[in-house]
Amino acid sequence: MTDEIKLELTENLEDYLYDIFEILKTAPIVRIKDIAKRRNVKLSSVVVAAKSLADKGLINYQKYGYITLTEKGLETAKNIEVKKNILYKFLTEILRVSHESAQKDVHKMEHDLSEETIKKVIEFTQSFGKSA
Repeated sequence: MTDEIKLELTENLEDYLYDIFEILKTAPIVRIKDIAKRRNVKLSSVVVAAKSLADKGLINYQKYGYITLTEKGLETAKNIEVKKNILYKFLTEILRVSHESAQKDVHKMEHDLSEETIKKVIEFTQSFGKSA
């Protein structure tokens, strides 16, 4: 993930963007109510987040319309997914943390660890896989 994008996104907006990405994996379209249901929040909360993500050029959104990811939004969401997957792999395959704990911990780690630390975890996880 680029530093520029990271600086623009709060933890909450990053989570909203990733939720849109995840919904699009199984549904042809995303609506405000789909995100609200997935996140268990009010529609108004999703609207505020959607407007902010649209202002940042990460999604296409118009009131009462469908939500789509822009190229920048798709790239950012894919980077989030890679980060989540590597952290999950690190916890479950290297540290042997249970899947349940790893799922909870990944969410905390992805937001609280510095980019430098995440890069080092990625490098370590990749080198560990080669030596195992």
